[in-house]
Amino acid sequence: MDLGDRAECAGDRRLALMPLSLDFTTEVRAAVIRPSALLDGLIDCWELCWRTATPLGAPAEEDPLGEKDRQMLTLLVGGLKDEAIARQSGWSVRTMRRRISRLHEELGAANRFQAGVIAARRGWI
Repeated sequence: MDLGDRAECAGDRRLALMPLSLDFTTEVRAAVIRPSALLDGLIDCWELCWRTATPLGAPAEEDPLGEKDRQMLTLLVGGLKDEAIARQSGWSVRTMRRRISRLHEELGAANRFQAGVIAARRGWI
């Protein structure tokens, strides 16, 4: 079986089993999720996790942020507006937005909130 073909490895995408409890010391019970919007969402979630996962045994990811980018991200997560972040960083608003865009690409984030969550999970802030 080719491990690159995840659809065959993971199943046929017609059912999902969801544990009803995370306490696996007692009897394990699960719900069967049949074709529905919930199953579609679970499949999408699985695909996202698969794409962003780090392979086992892979070297630890290095922190690519410089001090200015870390400061920008911290201010961004704190809810400051673009103009305030640019002023505190000593950049033009255009430069700050370009750096935020680059950071979003590097993190694979679609918005500020998502960028903050991903950066926090990676231990960058």
